[in-house]
Amino acid sequence: MGLCIVFFGILFVFICTKYYLLKKEIRHLSKQLTLLADGGTEKMLELSLTDRDLERLAGQINRHYARQRSLTAGALRHEEQLRESISGISHDLRTPLTVIMGHLQLLKRTFLSEEQLRRTDTALRKARRMNELIEAFYELSVLNSEQLKPHKESVNLSNLLIDFLTENAFLLEAGGIHPDILLPEKSVFLRTDPGMLERILQNLLTNAVRYSPGDIRISLSENPEGSIMLRMENPVEAGARPDVERMFDRFYTGDAARTQGSTGLGLAVVKLLAEKLGGEVTATLTGNWLAVTLDLYADL
Repeated sequence: MGLCIVFFGILFVFICTKYYLLKKEIRHLSKQLTLLADGGTEKMLELSLTDRDLERLAGQINRHYARQRSLTAGALRHEEQLRESISGISHDLRTPLTVIMGHLQLLKRTFLSEEQLRRTDTALRKARRMNELIEAFYELSVLNSEQLKPHKESVNLSNLLIDFLTENAFLLEAGGIHPDILLPEKSVFLRTDPGMLERILQNLLTNAVRYSPGDIRISLSENPEGSIMLRMENPVEAGARPDVERMFDRFYTGDAARTQGSTGLGLAVVKLLAEKLGGEVTATLTGNWLAVTLDLYADL
């Protein structure tokens, strides 16, 4: 009887010890998995306890992550090769296209019949359209590159916005648009890349002028926590309401009847640049007013 008690006592201690060690090893594996999933380590899972089932599980997880790494690396290589191809093709096409446009412009200065002049104008317009597409593809391939980093400096955003609108007065006048501009009393400063910010403003303004049937509103404000909000609003026609969830997708052009001259890449470029500046851009539709908001944040 005494031997049975001793035996069961030893068995109980063994089972409890085994259970404790298994629980400890599972917690250890869980921590390793969390680090691996969060990108905090590239080491494969390691076991400190010899257990066939746990070893089999860890082996399967390691093989899965190894395959995922291989697929991710392959996708990144393919994406980089695609960007390089787009960049190279764009560069190769720009030179002959520039020559074509130059010759078409010279041809217009010669003695042409009305029909010949009309056809030459059509060819020149299409060539310019193709050139815009090539430039847009090239710009997008460059912006997608991880090597492109913003060069930040202290910028007076109030002055930058005023100068930008002054330089683009011709664009507003051509569209018969009178902007309603709202600026804070004090100048707003932020460390940012002025070149990237001006490109964002240019694309936002071009988009607003192209699709607005009336005047536009432009506002700049600074939040108490130090973030900057720049908003551009324009009315939209009832039959041309954009899908705000897709506005920043590549090649999205909204109303097909009013997309002449649009590549569908302008707002995609805005999103890319906003992210590179550490900010974000969103769109909302309230009634017949479309608002595109750029939020920029101070460096911590």
